[in-house]
This record gives sequence, C-alpha cells and structure tokens, in this order.
Amino acid sequence: MNKIQKFLFKYLDPVLIFLFLFIIVSTLFIYNLTLLNSKIKNFNYYLNTLSNIKILHNEFESLFDNKATFINYDKIVKKTQEMNNLIDEFKNEKFYKKFGSKLSTSIELLEEKWNEKYENIERFKSNNSAIIGSLSYIIELSKKIKTTYIVDNSADILTFDNSLITLIKLFVNNIELEKEAIEESLKNLSFLAKKYNNQDFNFLNKTVNSTVDNLTRLNNIKQEYISIDMKKIIDFIESTLIKEYNSNIKSQQKTAWVLFFISLSLLITLIIIYIKSIKTKKELIAFKYAVENSDNSIVMTDKNRRIIYVNESFEKVTGYKREEALGKDPSILKSGRLSSEFYNNMNEILNRGEKWTGEFINVNKYHEIYYETASITPIISDDEITGYLAIKLNITDYVRQQEKVEFLAYHDNLTLLPNRRSLEKKLNELISKATKNDKLAVLFLDLDGFKIINDSLGHDIGDLLLKEIAKRFQESLHSDNYVFRVGGDEFAIIIEYTNDNSNEIIKDIAKNIIKNINKNIVIKNNSLQVGCSIGIAKFPEDGENLTNLLKHSDTAMYKAKQNGKNRFEFYTEDLSNSVHTRLNIEQSMSKGLKNGEFYLVYQPKYNLQTRKIFSVEALLRWKSSILGNIEPMNFISIAEETGFINQLGLFVFKKACEDFKYLQKETNLEMISINVSTVQLMDSEFIKNLKDILFETKLNASNIGIEVTETFIIKNMEEILETLNELRKIGFKIIIDDFGTGYSSMQYLQKLPIDVIKIDKSFIDDLSSNNQEIIKAIVAISKSFGYLTVAEGIELKEQEENLLKLGVDLGQGYFFSKPKTLQKLINYLA
Repeated sequence: MNKIQKFLFKYLDPVLIFLFLFIIVSTLFIYNLTLLNSKIKNFNYYLNTLSNIKILHNEFESLFDNKATFINYDKIVKKTQEMNNLIDEFKNEKFYKKFGSKLSTSIELLEEKWNEKYENIERFKSNNSAIIGSLSYIIELSKKIKTTYIVDNSADILTFDNSLITLIKLFVNNIELEKEAIEESLKNLSFLAKKYNNQDFNFLNKTVNSTVDNLTRLNNIKQEYISIDMKKIIDFIESTLIKEYNSNIKSQQKTAWVLFFISLSLLITLIIIYIKSIKTKKELIAFKYAVENSDNSIVMTDKNRRIIYVNESFEKVTGYKREEALGKDPSILKSGRLSSEFYNNMNEILNRGEKWTGEFINVNKYHEIYYETASITPIISDDEITGYLAIKLNITDYVRQQEKVEFLAYHDNLTLLPNRRSLEKKLNELISKATKNDKLAVLFLDLDGFKIINDSLGHDIGDLLLKEIAKRFQESLHSDNYVFRVGGDEFAIIIEYTNDNSNEIIKDIAKNIIKNINKNIVIKNNSLQVGCSIGIAKFPEDGENLTNLLKHSDTAMYKAKQNGKNRFEFYTEDLSNSVHTRLNIEQSMSKGLKNGEFYLVYQPKYNLQTRKIFSVEALLRWKSSILGNIEPMNFISIAEETGFINQLGLFVFKKACEDFKYLQKETNLEMISINVSTVQLMDSEFIKNLKDILFETKLNASNIGIEVTETFIIKNMEEILETLNELRKIGFKIIIDDFGTGYSSMQYLQKLPIDVIKIDKSFIDDLSSNNQEIIKAIVAISKSFGYLTVAEGIELKEQEENLLKLGVDLGQGYFFSKPKTLQKLINYLA
C-alpha cells in the first residue's frame, strides 16, 4: 500500500487527484439532485392521478342521487373510461420501481372494486333509463285519461292527481315516501282502473307498478354500489404513496447533503491548495530572485556532481560564464592547495546525506587564487539524493585583511588609538613581567565640556575633536608611554618609570597633558575649548592587578571632577572611603525623605541700619537614622548629580511655604528665600510644580525669593535664563547667591532678572582693602541696577560695622542669629 501511495504521489499531482474527486462527487451530487427532482415529479404525477380517481369516484357516488332524471350517458361513459385509464397508470412497472411493489395488491384490489362499481353503474344506467321512459309515458297517458275518462268527476280527478303526484315525487324528486303512502297511491290507481275499466287505465296501472319495481331495483343497485368501499383503498394507496415518497425523499436528501458537503470540502481543499500554490509560487519567484541576485555564489549539481545551475555571483567570482559551467564538475575550480583527505572527508559526509560546511582555496578561470567559505547540502527526495546545493561566500578580502581586522580588534576605529581591550592586555602584560624596580602609573582621563560640544554642534564635530585630542595626548607623551581610548570621551595612559621621584614625573606629565588639551581647537570655523580631569593610580602601591588599578584611577578621576575639573588627583585610600561614603549617602537619601529625616531651619536676614529682620532663608538639614547628621555640602551635590534634587527640592519648597504661611500668622515677616538648584531650573515640570504648591498653600509668589548660585547660572545661562524670566513674571524675587565668585559675573547682570545680590562669604571672611573695594564695586553696581545687597556669613561686630559703612543693605550670619527651627524662630521673633 505504501508503494502505491508513493507511486501516486510521485507521478500524480495532488491537485489533479483532488480535482478529479471533486468532479466525480459534484457529478454524483448533480445526478442525485436530478433523481430527486424526477422522484418529486413522479410523486406529484401519481398523487394527481390518485386525486383525479378520488374526484371521479365522488362524481360516480353522486350519480345515484339522480333518479328519474335525464343523465348524459356519453359523459358517464367517458368518465368510466377515464377512471379505467387512471387505474391503469398504477399498473405499470415504472410505478412499482419508483414506489415499491407493496402497493401491487392494493392496486389490484382497487381495480377489482372499480369493476364491481362499474357493473352497478351500467345496471343503474339501464334501470334509470327505463324509469325515465316510463315516467314520460305515465305523464302523457295521465293527461289523456283526465281529459277523456274522468273529466266530469272532480273527486276521482283529485284522487287520480294526488296518487300520481305522490308517485312522481318518488320517481322525480327521489323522495323516500312512506310505504303506506305508496301503497295507498297504487291502490287508488288500481281502483280507478277497475272503475273505468279501459285499456289506457290498465296500461297506466301496469306502467306505474313496473316503474315502482324498477325504482326498487335502482335503490338496491345504489345500496350495492355504496357497499363497495373503494375510498378506503384509495386513501390507503395515497397514505402509502406519501410515506414511501417521504422515505425516499429523505434518503435522497441525506445522500444529496453528504455529497454536497464532500464536494464543498473538496472545493475548499482545492482553494486552500490553490492559495498555497500561489504563495509557493511567489516564494519560489522570490527565492529565484534572491538566488539570482545573491552576493553568494550558488551552485546546484545533479546526483552525479554535474553542474546544472549557477547564479551571476558565481560567474563574477570564477570568471566562468553559465554556459561554460553547465555540465562540468565543480573540480574545475580546484587549486591543488587542499589535500585529497580534505575532499574525501567532504564526499563521505555528503554521501551520508548530511550537510557539509568548510572553506575552499579555489582558482578562477584566470588561475587566480581566491578563498571561499561554503555550505553544501544534499537535495533529498523520496529518501534518495537527487542533487546538491552549494552556497559559497568569497572571503578573499577577509583573509587578506585579517591583519587589519586584528588591528581593529585592539584599536579604536575613530582615533586609531589602542582601545580598552588593548589597555587590559598591555597592562596585564606589564604587570606580569614587572620586577621589583619596575613601576607603573595608570592615568584615567575624562574630557570636561565635551558633551556640550557634541550635543550642540553635532557628532561629526565631536568626532573631529576626539581625533585632535588623541593627537595631542600622543604629543604630550614620551615614546615609552602608552595612550588608549577606552570609550566615549574617556582615555587612559600607562607610564613606566623606575625613578624614585615618581610623583613629580607623573605630575609633570599630567600638567603637560592638561596644558595641551586646554589650548584652543578650531574645527570647521568653530573655536572650541575643553578641559581634562585626570585620576592617577600607581603600581604596585595603589593596586597589584588590572582591576584595582583601573578602579582606583577612575575613583581619583572622579575626585578631580568633584574638586573643580580640569585638574589631576592621585589615588589615596581616603578616596575609596569617600566613594564608599558617597554611595551610602546616595542610597540613603530616598529612604530618608520617606522617613521624614530631612527638615528645615531658618536664618534671619536683617537690615544693617535698623537691625530689623527683613526675611528668613530656608536651609535644609538631614539627620539620617543610619549615617547621623550629614552636612548639606556633602549630600546636595550628590542629589544634583543623581537627579534626586528635583524630588528633594520640591519637599523644601512645599515645607518652606507651609511654614512661612504659619509664620505670617504669628509674626509680621514679609519674605522667605528658598535655595533652588540649576538642575531644578532645567526640569520642564519645575514651574508647574511651584504653581501647584502656591495654589495649595494659598501663598503669593511676591513673598518668596528664589536663591540661585551665581557659578551655576553662568555655566547654564542659555538653559535657565528663560526659566528665571518666567519665575520673575509669576512674582518671585530672584536672588543671586555667592556673587563675585564667577570670573565673568558682571557682564551677565544686565541680562538676568535679579532682585537681590548676595555677596559671597569669602569676601566677608577677609575684609582686606582689596576685598572691601570689590564689595564697594558690587554695591555700586547693584544700586545702579536697583538691586538689594546681602552680606552672608557675618560672625563679628567689626564685620557688621564695616559692611554698613560699605553701603550693604542686609546682613546674615551667626553674629545676628544662627539658623533656627520653626518654633525657636517664632520665639526669637516674638
């Protein structure tokens, strides 16, 4: 059976098989419908025939009610003949085939009963004709008798008329009169016949008696006709015919439905096969297109390893045209550089029907060597190998450029400097072969300001800048030093030395690097300037392995960033402790805010002349349940770097507003100042959040001063200027904190929306003549712009007196009041 199935599916298309089955089933379905239609027609025909028999039967029944009346006997003959013909319709083989032979007995009985009825009809016709003739004779003879014999005797005429009328009613109207009335009428006629004793009377009397006898016989015929029950037979035949028909129709309908569903299933299958064939065709077209246009060489051979197909890529790689390659053995490409064992192993794998992959060293038509990586797959059909498909990729360039690839694996493709992988390899190599006298230093460098240039001017400018920086790094080093680009704007340098005065050597190198990097760089008409933060770790003092040296130099670099950037720092153990402390602070801030560990204190600002309190500044404090009291200078910068300052700043602003609302009720304080980070100012939701808090606390913006550090404003002028203007429009007072520390502060005074300038504490701590002149200048400029001035950090009476002489408006510091909690501040103000 399996062989037959294989043969069928090998040599017959499944689509043709299903189509053939569909045609057969559809033909059977149509044939079945034809049979069904024929049976319906035949049934209707025989049912109509039976209905006609019923109608004729009823007509013959009514025939016997027409006694002593004229009847169209030709019509009766015609109808009896019609009845015979109708019954004959049921006696043929065609009927029995259609509806079964079980009705043959009933049909024979029907015919028998009809014959009996037919005989009675014929007898009825004969008797009825005699009655009609006698009745006509009686009427004519009665007229003669009345006018000839009993014309003068009114009593006899009445008797004669009544008797005849009674009998004629019986004859004509088919009225069943009482026997006594009939006998009385006959007796009277007999009496009158004797009385007048003539031939006419005697004939009349005999005819009347004869007619009465005929009528009696007619009634007997009727009774005999009625006793023949033909209707039951007709009804039985009809019900049997209907049952048989219904049974046949149901069977035929079931067959029709079965054939319909089979036909429909085959049609759906054909449609599915057709759709799949369309999809397969499209896939084959796409496959053919992909094969023809593939960058890989594609070769197909028959089972004897003769080429039957090659694509364009094969022609380009080998130099052989398709016509030249077809029918040839792929061995025409052998270069002779591979051993016979190589080809034996390949053929052994392919002969097992398994896929082979490997690399060829082949030769093209022009005897040029080229390299290919190949995948050869046997084409198997019906468990037999019918051919082979080879997909080959030309890797000549890859092989020839392997050295270049090796170079790129260990070098940065932009700057061509060794990369991080190369750094790790070189550092491990130097550590592994280092002697007691050999020392190393790892410098980890990060560019300052590169991100702004890259984001604002584009990556193409950034790439060119990195290439120039790499060049300057190399110019800053001796030939026995190594520079690496480890990623982004980060670089590393390895310095080898044996001199005991290592720190000075490394410092000189670091200073020289920073100096060269700080020099102006012009790229595409853009004058650019960047800095460089450097972290330094030494071997073996700061680490005896790759991981520690890189980690510690990175830690030192981060410290250089913290200390103002564009500088270098040596690694110390304290730095690791600092990093650990920073990590603890970073991890504890969020938890501390949730647990209510952060709180506010308030330090008054007072009028230096009147010593009346002008406003208070809200200052944030943190008493951690884990780390204890932490100074703001230790956690604010971390909060800014991590982005937590946004959440923390909103807490400060809301709490300060709530407390100030309470202060307004208890005191006549007019203003509160709140410190805001530039990170907050650059947050797109910052102003909306402040408005929400003002609405919630029902506080006016004019009662609030926003303190922003001057240094951060200058660095982020473009980003925050719009925000500061918006805050000023809302009604906030803008206070510039730590004024005088920025190297170009003065030129921004006219651009910024300022209300108060807060002189930096460094000028107050040292009121030298130099600093006093600076304070004088700040006060003069502030007054010219209409700004108030505040001196912070006043701790001595002498400082207060000098500042008052210098024209400063407001003071703030421990000399007047330390920062206080809300309740202590209320008590102090009271």
